[in-house]
Amino acid sequence: MNTDWNRKELIEKIRNDGFCVIKDLFSEQDLDKIKNSLLQTLHYIKPDDEQDLQKKYYQIKKYNPKLKGNWYDIAHYNIDLLQFFFNSALVDLVKEYYNTKVLFSGRPCIHVHDDANEFLLEPHQETSLMAADSMLLWAPLYDTNKENGGLAVFKDSHKDGYFEHILEHPTLKGEKCWTKDYTHVDSSVSKRFEKVYLEIKAGTAILAQSSVLHCGYPTRKKESVRIVLAERYTPLKRMPFLRDENAPKTIPYTGVDYNAIPN
Repeated sequence: MNTDWNRKELIEKIRNDGFCVIKDLFSEQDLDKIKNSLLQTLHYIKPDDEQDLQKKYYQIKKYNPKLKGNWYDIAHYNIDLLQFFFNSALVDLVKEYYNTKVLFSGRPCIHVHDDANEFLLEPHQETSLMAADSMLLWAPLYDTNKENGGLAVFKDSHKDGYFEHILEHPTLKGEKCWTKDYTHVDSSVSKRFEKVYLEIKAGTAILAQSSVLHCGYPTRKKESVRIVLAERYTPLKRMPFLRDENAPKTIPYTGVDYNAIPN
């Protein structure tokens, strides 16, 4: 893992822009280790000689979609992934940003988006966490671009605090909604900001404030799958359930004014 960065410059970038880019955070060896760990887990479902993670993913999706989903669900317990999330230099960077001595793991996981583009989220902020503020790590295992899809951010959206999130899905009549559980902001909110399509190389990472409005954009290349390492570093601040015994551990999406939660 590359830790040759200027911490103060990155922190200033996050404060000004809502996010920063850490180039080549993960080396080729790091990426190979993570990919191989995910590949071997898929081989446990259906063993063969396939050595390409993307091809193996589609093989398992065709073989048994439910087991493919189970593979996704257990990925955040994979220690080969977790050791990269909790690298001391990365953790210290986030601690300095929040001026805290204590940091929690908010929700480590992988994001997986294939050419079906079934699970793209509408513009949203990171709100279903233990504290009202957190730092999102977003690091793709493969290059993200117009062909492979990627992450879009809404310029300067972090400066207006947290917006109301709704459950109504904004698809056209007759279109299928893949879930009723996630929330997003109304389109009238996202339209206020310039949408920036980020193109991030494999191994490079984004660190973004939880208040940054963001969403995915689609994969257009057939049999390409975008696999992204993601974590939400949560500081010991604005954590209601440590101050209010009746507060839920996970802050609900709706019914809470995140801007009103005290420091």
